[in-house]
Amino acid sequence: MSARDPEKKKTQGASKKKKTETARESSSAKGVKSKKSSSARGGKAKKTATPSGKSTPRKTSGKTAPKSAPKKTVSRKKTNKKKDDTAISGSKKKLTAAEAKTTIPAEQDLDPGALERGDTPMSIVGHLDEFRSRIFVSLITILVIALASFIFSEEILMILERPYTATGMKLNVFNVTEGFLLRLKASLIAGLLIGFPVVVYEIWKYIAPAISKKDRKFARLSIIAAGILFFGGIVFTYFLMLPFAIKMLLSFTPASMQNVQNASNYLTFVLLFSLGIAILFELPIVIMILTRIGLITPQFLIRKRKYAIVLIFVVAAIITPPDVLTQLIIGFPIVFLYEISILISKFVFLRKKKKEMSQDA
Repeated sequence: MSARDPEKKKTQGASKKKKTETARESSSAKGVKSKKSSSARGGKAKKTATPSGKSTPRKTSGKTAPKSAPKKTVSRKKTNKKKDDTAISGSKKKLTAAEAKTTIPAEQDLDPGALERGDTPMSIVGHLDEFRSRIFVSLITILVIALASFIFSEEILMILERPYTATGMKLNVFNVTEGFLLRLKASLIAGLLIGFPVVVYEIWKYIAPAISKKDRKFARLSIIAAGILFFGGIVFTYFLMLPFAIKMLLSFTPASMQNVQNASNYLTFVLLFSLGIAILFELPIVIMILTRIGLITPQFLIRKRKYAIVLIFVVAAIITPPDVLTQLIIGFPIVFLYEISILISKFVFLRKKKKEMSQDA
């Protein structure tokens, strides 16, 4: 190798270094120019021309990008709120529809004519509750009077056995507990008789709101008359029918036998006998009410008089002892009440016709 070779190598290395340095400088210059051009373009974009010729600043994309994200979240929240509001309103509509379904039948159950009759409108459940309370008051009244009457049970028994002891005979007791049961039965009879007006009053207070104001006076008079006839039938049985019936029945006992009467059976006989005649005494009231309703007319009662008389004596034979005289004693007063019922029916029928004619006029 000659001495010129290392010198050539040195000159070539220096020229390569100069080329790399010039390349680096040109690349850096190009980067600076590109940055300046981008900044100049950004500055021009900030200013736009307005209709008046003035320029207004415009937001760059770099500044608007972070603000667009919270707008989307806000809009999402609003849409969620709207969905919640629609769901709540839908549930409220469902609830109101369900409430309407439950309340409409209750309103339909109310009596629409209650206010016109002066009554407070009530549902079926309310009427049942009132009916239960009326029955409860009636039973408690009878029970309290019966317990109070137990103190005077001996005096009550003496009054009840008087028609029998008037014949010179005495009642007999065959069991150890029968004396207590007799006192209890006598006190219950007293409780029923004394508490009967309270029971009638409770029944009237329950049915009175269902009666129109025009018919309430008629209903009151009917109930009062029914009570008078009921107690009249009991008094008639005790003072007239029982002494005669007992004497007639004892007269059928053979002379070779002794009549020994059980006290408990005697009280049962007196109670059923008195109640049966007292119910028959309610015949005029029943016919008066049926005439007022329009189910019976006086002409119908007159035409069916023969059948009614036969039926009266058949009923008298059922509720009385097997004695013809006793049947006649009971049958004739009931026939007399039937004739009075015809007169009452005529009076009610004529009055009803007059009211109808006055209303038509």
